[in-house]
Amino acid sequence: MSMIAFILSFLISTIPAPTRVDDPECELPWFKGAEPPTPHNTVLVFVHGKHDDEQIWFDNVYHYGHNDMYEMAYNAGYRTAFVRLGSEATMWYNGRVLSEQLASIERHFNTRNIVIVAHSKGGIDAQTALVYYNSLGAPRKIISLSTPYYGSPLADLVFSNFYTAWLALIIGQATPATFVLQTGYMYDFQDRLSDDPDNQYLYYYTLSGWDIGPFPLWLGGLYLNMHGGDYRSGGNDGAVTFQSAHLLAPHAERISLPAYEDRERQWFFNHFNMRLGQNTWYYIDSLLNVYPVLTAYNSNKNSLKREGYVTLRSTGFIRSSAIDKNAPLNIIIPEGAYLYLLINKNAKVSLSGVTMQNKLKDYPGTPIKYLSVKTDRSQQLRVNGEYFLMVDEEQNPLEIEYQPVVKNTPSHIRIRLTGQVQSISYKITARVYSLTGNIKRVIELDGNVRNGSYVTLPFFEEGLYNVSLIVNSGTIERTAIFSMVVKEEHSFNHRNANIQTAYLKRVENTNREGIVFDILGRYGKNIQKSGVFFKRIGEKNKPVIVIK
Repeated sequence: MSMIAFILSFLISTIPAPTRVDDPECELPWFKGAEPPTPHNTVLVFVHGKHDDEQIWFDNVYHYGHNDMYEMAYNAGYRTAFVRLGSEATMWYNGRVLSEQLASIERHFNTRNIVIVAHSKGGIDAQTALVYYNSLGAPRKIISLSTPYYGSPLADLVFSNFYTAWLALIIGQATPATFVLQTGYMYDFQDRLSDDPDNQYLYYYTLSGWDIGPFPLWLGGLYLNMHGGDYRSGGNDGAVTFQSAHLLAPHAERISLPAYEDRERQWFFNHFNMRLGQNTWYYIDSLLNVYPVLTAYNSNKNSLKREGYVTLRSTGFIRSSAIDKNAPLNIIIPEGAYLYLLINKNAKVSLSGVTMQNKLKDYPGTPIKYLSVKTDRSQQLRVNGEYFLMVDEEQNPLEIEYQPVVKNTPSHIRIRLTGQVQSISYKITARVYSLTGNIKRVIELDGNVRNGSYVTLPFFEEGLYNVSLIVNSGTIERTAIFSMVVKEEHSFNHRNANIQTAYLKRVENTNREGIVFDILGRYGKNIQKSGVFFKRIGEKNKPVIVIK
């Protein structure tokens, strides 16, 4: 070890740990970092994301060991604060709590020179505090690390009819935080904030990753890669797509990060290691000082193709035993396709009559096995048992153009398969939720349409519509899962003869089915209905799942 490295190691090891601050004006505590010897006037407030708490900034990060963010900020002379929010709460709850904490931090440090550094959903919580809860007096700048400003297709998947319960072990559960991260909900959220005058005074610096990372980001990255987050669209970091991580706002700049590798550490940024000080502190520090940082031009890489519309590109299809619960899977996998199969440990798998049991791998810490292969010829896949299948063919991608926020007009979904395809058949399942998370009904539709034409969906009421679309044209099958927020009651009657109305096959009222959220994070002693509610356990508010 060199003398410089020894001295740095000694300095870091002697930095006092952050101390807890309990302010009676705050529902949850925050934590004050040690005072540097020659402090800057600027105070950095670190906001954690989903699944995490304040310790993620100065303790260990899954897969990567100790996070040096706190030490690096201290050694650079910055005063620091670390907030504790609800790890699975919505931004409505967390934003209110954070607004209280920011006021307390401003009083405690006697300064309004505050900058927020937020990871993942923490950036949305910060937005809510500063704009919706009018806490703009102190922080004027948010530096966000992989924040899903426009939601994540993974959240759409969680609330779709393809989702199996044991997938929660890998890509997350149906919690309030996941519900609001659906793409339709977040587009509506950003639409509402864009009209708020306070939003005009905020400066956003957005950073994003492009490496899908280790387990469990591996599965999320593969799904996003074939569902709007491939390299043509900027890639994804295993949880958030490039398109979602960069905000379209008056004062928003996308910061370019390098992609290089050394023998000591791989510097490919994913959703986990984006929050490591040893990876991203240089860029944070550069945005606080005068030395240059590389900003990237906000080009048309965002998924907004034209005003009010989004184009989703899907390069494959998925299957799930959640739909065909009792039927074994028996399909043909085309030549050259990438096949990713997850099964429960008791399922049986074969390719073209050859058992695959000895080629299955274990997902660490779960009762799940997986198979990952690229087919060198057309092969028949058979599965008996619970499964989740993704097949990425790359050719003939499906393009869906739709409105994530529908206001006062029928919603037209344009369905297009690239290549020489004349007509396609489709099946649609829409799970209808209230905007507070209560599932109300399931709608099934099907029909046939000319390739590239529009289909109008029937809307029964205001709410969030989680849409699963299966498209078939001969040997080509594709899947798209997305969500839309309908702001007012709609009718599927229309005057445009060039737009086909989807044939309504089934409507099932499901008021007693699924999960009900208390979206504002309220909780009580006597819970009379099913849902996810917040309850104080020890020092933290944690979600409690109640099924009645």
